[in-house]
Amino acid sequence: MKSTIFLAAIALVAPVTAASAQSATDARCIVLSNVFAREAKDAPAKQLAEASLYFYLGRLTTVPTAAQLKSALDSAGATITDANAGSLMADCVKPVQQRIQVFADLSQQAKPKPQPQGR
Repeated sequence: MKSTIFLAAIALVAPVTAASAQSATDARCIVLSNVFAREAKDAPAKQLAEASLYFYLGRLTTVPTAAQLKSALDSAGATITDANAGSLMADCVKPVQQRIQVFADLSQQAKPKPQPQGR
């Protein structure tokens, strides 16, 4: 699974020009989100993995060399096993779900309240 995860992540992330994970955790979440977005059978889980992938890609702030990116993804992929992939992905999803909920709450507050109809 490690090689599959790494190859899938490289295929997606390599074309990205602004790319350097803020931390090992962000790099790991990029790898995991990419794999879960491609391989999840459950549609809601797949959508959440895709949202997570974009979330973590959006956290990339510097432009690494190809070697730096490969090193970060190699290191991240080395920490992932079949046994821990699910729980690690759950950890990656939590901050994404929190931001989605904040946005949903703000959207709900922004909805205009219906005005009573007068005579």
